Amino acid sequence: MNCKLGVIGVGNMAKAIIGGIQGSSVAVSKLFLFDKNCSQYEGISDSRVPCVPTTSLSEAVAASDCVLLSVKPQNFPEVLAEIATIEGHKDKLYITIAAGITVDTVSSALNGARVVRALPNLPMTIGKGVSVICRNNSVDAESFAFVKALFESSGSSIVIDECEMNRMIGVTSSSPAYVFAFIDAMHNAALAQGLPSEGLIAAICDVFIGSAELLKRSGATPGELASRVASKGGTTERALAQFKESDLA
Repeated sequence: MNCKLGVIGVGNMAKAIIGGIQGSSVAVSKLFLFDKNCSQYEGISDSRVPCVPTTSLSEAVAASDCVLLSVKPQNFPEVLAEIATIEGHKDKLYITIAAGITVDTVSSALNGARVVRALPNLPMTIGKGVSVICRNNSVDAESFAFVKALFESSGSSIVIDECEMNRMIGVTSSSPAYVFAFIDAMHNAALAQGLPSEGLIAAICDVFIGSAELLKRSGATPGELASRVASKGGTTERALAQFKESDLA
C-alpha cells in the first residue's frame, strides 16, 4: 500500500516516526499533521514525503488513509469522539502508541475500525528503537506489514499478542531507563574511586554497545558470555555473585 498518513499529536515519538519515514522507502505518499501546538511543526523535514500541517483534527483524519494517534492517554476519549463524527472514519487504519490504550478501546469507539497498537521506546528518536506491535483480527496482512515497516524505519519491531503487551513494558519500553540508571551508577562509582571524568560516560556507553552487539552476533546466552569474562575467584565473579544476592541477576 502507498498511503496518506495522518499524524495526530506531533510530539517526540511522532517526530521520530516521521524522521524514519523520511529516511526510508516506506510507502507513505503524504503526511498530514495536526497538533494543537503549532510550534510542534517546526523543524520537521519533508525531504522525501511532503508534510502538510492542518488546522484541525478532522481535516487531518479526513485527508488520510491511515491515522497515527500520538496523543496522551487522557486525551483519547475526546479525540476518538471527534474522529467518530467524521464521514468514512471506520474505513481507515488506525495506529495507537499511547500506553494503556487497547486495540478494543480504539476499535469500539470507532465502530469496529481496524487498529494496530504499538509500544515504541525512546531510542526511536535516533533510529535505534524497539517497537512492540499487536493488532485486532480485522487488520489484513498487507496493512499490518505497512505498519511494521513504519516502525522499523526507526529501529526494529517484535510482534506479540495484546495480552502480553503490559508484560513487555519492562522489557522494551521502560528498560532504557534501567540502562541509563546502571550507566549512571557505574559512572558515579568510578568518580568515587578518583577516576578522571573526561570521556568516562562515552567509554561506559561503548561497553554497553559492544557487549550487546557481541551477544547478538555470538549465538551464546548472556550467562555463557558472562562466564567468559568472570575468572574463577576473580573480582568479576564476586561482583556477579553480589548481583544475585541483591536479586539483580
